[in-house]
Amino acid sequence: MALPRPRRKPRNVRFFALLAALIVLGAGVVYGLHWAANPWALALPGKPALTGYWQGVVPYGPGDDRPVVLRLDDDEPSATDRCGDCPDLFGVLKVCRAGQVERYEVWGDPVTYLGTRFRLHTRPDTESAGQRLNEFDGDWDRDRLTIRTSFTNLGSDGAVVAGSGTPTVEFALTRADEADFDSPPCR
Repeated sequence: MALPRPRRKPRNVRFFALLAALIVLGAGVVYGLHWAANPWALALPGKPALTGYWQGVVPYGPGDDRPVVLRLDDDEPSATDRCGDCPDLFGVLKVCRAGQVERYEVWGDPVTYLGTRFRLHTRPDTESAGQRLNEFDGDWDRDRLTIRTSFTNLGSDGAVVAGSGTPTVEFALTRADEADFDSPPCR
């Protein structure tokens, strides 16, 4: 009488377990390399990230200080949508103007490896008349952003007003949260 053979696990169970382990390991390597290359994007306890929510006041002129909120995100790795020349930082800036919110798209890159210096481009959602923020040149000390910028004056036709260059202004932003960003303090 022949003894029954011990039952073996099907090969496909081992194959799928190995495949799942390789996928998890691969994702860990990809994200680990991303944060090794972009340490400013990783928030750890006691070590905040450059990305996130920020708030402050921009001096548009004498007696014209406008509250602003900024959301900065990093371009995290993706298997389907990653380009080598895309900006590392992108987000939205909201400026309070006469009780209304003026929105800007922002994008750019850190200038230093740790992100302590960065440069952002700005594009307003609308081209209506008034002062518009130009590019940001910024510094980050983990607790606050210091930004230098200037303004461009647009006429009622949306064109730049000749001779409308303004001197550089500097302002600071401190940490905020999503609620601050969702409802900026416009008066």
